[in-house]
Amino acid sequence: MSTYTIQEQFNQYLDLLNKIHNLGHDIDASINEVEISDIEAKRNSFKQRLQMVTKSLISSLKEMDGKYPIHNYLGNQTTYLFVEDNKLRFEYH
Repeated sequence: MSTYTIQEQFNQYLDLLNKIHNLGHDIDASINEVEISDIEAKRNSFKQRLQMVTKSLISSLKEMDGKYPIHNYLGNQTTYLFVEDNKLRFEYH
């Protein structure tokens, strides 16, 4: 079991997805092969961390045995996190 709450784990998940996405843009904008290799290595590191955070989040959600609500105040909607077939799933309301 993780020492982080589901909300904290989800925040880490979103942060890592954002970093991976931004590094992809950095790779596209780079022209120096050494710089590209460094950025790709950093992105791969974040992808590995994302896999660990995802596994932890899935484990926590399985323990909870239900859907965890995340409210998006800007979008004024709620997203429910849950596990189905050992995969992280999202349901929007």
